[in-house]
Amino acid sequence: MAVMHNWELIARARGIDVSAEEMDRLTGVLDALEAAWAPLRELAPHETEPAIAYRLCRPEREA
Repeated sequence: MAVMHNWELIARARGIDVSAEEMDRLTGVLDALEAAWAPLRELAPHETEPAIAYRLCRPEREA
């Protein structure tokens, strides 16, 4: 069963201010990463604590 994440809600809950345009771009990438990593979860022993974290950060601007 595929899990569909609401990335906008996750970003808001973490206090990350992302424009609608940025969120549209990020959603596709995050969905693709989630799909790529999903099969790897089955390889972890069931007693292992999950350690999945997604971090959104903007590139630093040059002065």
